[in-house]
Amino acid sequence: MSDYEQNPINGSQPPQGDSQPNTGYTPYQQPGTYYTPPQPEQSQTPPTGDNGTTYHYAYHSGNQPGAAYNGQQTGAADHTAQAQPAGQTYGTPTEPPEPGKPEKKKNKKTITIVVSVLVVCVVIAVTGIVLAATGVLSGDKEEKTDGTSTSQDSGSDTQTVSGGSVATKDDSGNLTVAGVAKKAMDSCVGITVYSKQNSYSNFYGYGSNSSSDSSDNQQASGEGSGVIMKEANGKTYIMTCAHVIADGSSFKVTLNNGKEYTATMVGADSQTDIGVLSIEATGLQAATFADSKGLTVGEQVVAIGCPGGLEFKNSVTSGYISALDRPVESSIGYDNECIQTDAAINPGNSGGALFNMQGQVIGINSSKIASTEYEGMGFAVPSSTAVDTANSLIKNGYVAGRAKIGVTYNTITSYNNADAILSALTEKGFKNAKGTMVINQVSSDSDLAGKQVKQYDMIVAVNGKTMTSTDVMTQVLSDSKPGDTIKLTIARIEDNQIKTFKVDCKLIESKGN
Repeated sequence: MSDYEQNPINGSQPPQGDSQPNTGYTPYQQPGTYYTPPQPEQSQTPPTGDNGTTYHYAYHSGNQPGAAYNGQQTGAADHTAQAQPAGQTYGTPTEPPEPGKPEKKKNKKTITIVVSVLVVCVVIAVTGIVLAATGVLSGDKEEKTDGTSTSQDSGSDTQTVSGGSVATKDDSGNLTVAGVAKKAMDSCVGITVYSKQNSYSNFYGYGSNSSSDSSDNQQASGEGSGVIMKEANGKTYIMTCAHVIADGSSFKVTLNNGKEYTATMVGADSQTDIGVLSIEATGLQAATFADSKGLTVGEQVVAIGCPGGLEFKNSVTSGYISALDRPVESSIGYDNECIQTDAAINPGNSGGALFNMQGQVIGINSSKIASTEYEGMGFAVPSSTAVDTANSLIKNGYVAGRAKIGVTYNTITSYNNADAILSALTEKGFKNAKGTMVINQVSSDSDLAGKQVKQYDMIVAVNGKTMTSTDVMTQVLSDSKPGDTIKLTIARIEDNQIKTFKVDCKLIESKGN
């Protein structure tokens, strides 16, 4: 396929040298066509979901021109929620008070919606993820993590503090909140994310300013939480959220005892919102991971993380599992099953662990509903999903076994002449095809390469299902594996007419690109 085909949708010719021929230029309107010049958004790589608003809970610093988050004030701490760059805000986010300052009352009601889908989930905020179940687990049931050492014994049943002693176990033998904190605290870490100056961080959550690092022209751009997963090959692996680390250029991990390590990104999966860092260290206390499939609604849980950043490192909150398998949508349109909890989840808690009352990790805190009308609605990626994802990232650098077509595209709704095209498609029998994908480029390893499909062709249906939203394609790919064949219905504009044809496409493995 030629890099720069004549665009039949708008009759324009991209400028020479533009690597994204369907983006960033003003097309010439060809007289006689019934389509007006489109102004597409940035090219995308499928799959992607419908627009939604996600509030992840990383703690940000620095507000630079063009940054993905809004409402920040340069030079002062700010906790303003922001939406995903490609998302649609369903209301105005709440603005929590700065630490130590009372919250000002506001008359304006705000609502954040979580939709089911890398986190990704839309929570009525994260894109359609089904919340992972939370429930009571047997005390000795643990999930293997390929080398993860188990957490240390909690010791005696009481813990001496300045005011006396605090019970660390209840009458039934389960740990108390204090007992969970004592057992698990040393496996919890804080994460500082650095970005090169003049680059923009993209954390989809609350923002805040903090000090910058002058070395290597780096600037502290965000802070989040993490948990020590395991030790292997002379390294210690830290599990966190993908949205915490995905856009960083370097990282620092701070242990509970204050010791700091330079960290390297192993991988970040936006579909499940799980990311992994590694540090050159051994002998650290790794957390124990429970099987989240055995959870029960009503089970007590404990969240440990860095709300407000490292200033409040390893803060402990407690609550209960409110629901299981809640649909929350990832940033790229996939539904994930998440755990819903009323344990306080605040900016900076992203990537921190949610523990059961045996001190075992049952989830990775990721997002919450931020609204004046809702309280105590936080969400965590289930430990079973998190561990499988993290182990694949460590082994491969990506999550193996996922299928893709191998094209980049713009959604039809990103064009200003979308109504005319959709009307013409309706006449062809493709009603409400708002998820139609306008192909921008076909990768060389795609099964479509060398076939009759070309740039500016439109995918209007897959396996006979009209593309009413991009979720249609997302679901098909989610249910498929590399090597499977799907049938695409392609629409092409020729001589100012829309013609359709079908083509078989053998799916290839997605390697995170």
